Amino acid sequence: MDRLHLVLLLAFLAFATATRADDRTTTIDVKATVKGACQISSSAEINFNNLDPADTTDKSASGSLTFWCTKDQPYTISFNNGQNFAGGKRQMRGVTTTTAYIPYELSSTTITGTGRGPATPVTVPIPATVKATDYRNAALGAYKDTLTVTLQN
Repeated sequence: MDRLHLVLLLAFLAFATATRADDRTTTIDVKATVKGACQISSSAEINFNNLDPADTTDKSASGSLTFWCTKDQPYTISFNNGQNFAGGKRQMRGVTTTTAYIPYELSSTTITGTGRGPATPVTVPIPATVKATDYRNAALGAYKDTLTVTLQN
């Protein structure tokens, strides 16, 4: 084999090997999708404690809700009207005197925001008020209502 043929053969083999090497590689995408989620971790009751009929001032109390949502996930917290809603008002009903009611108001019925991830839970206050005119003539005893809180993402 003469030198020219040898050089051409080696050049051909080098080109063919390079082409085959290209045929043996590819790319693979690596993908994931983080889904939006929210989870309530705890809640604290709204407790007005002892309401003194001799007092003439409205009483405020605050509960709270602690939760997390996926980072950057918009959320909405809403409250239903409670178990004793009547006449356009949320009401606590007497525990033993079940015909007695004390109306109360929530400062907000909807809370919105954006999640920060499970490592950074959010605690939102749930303030409420009882007007003195509503509790001053109330019957003696304990009163209670139950609200349903909905966390939507």
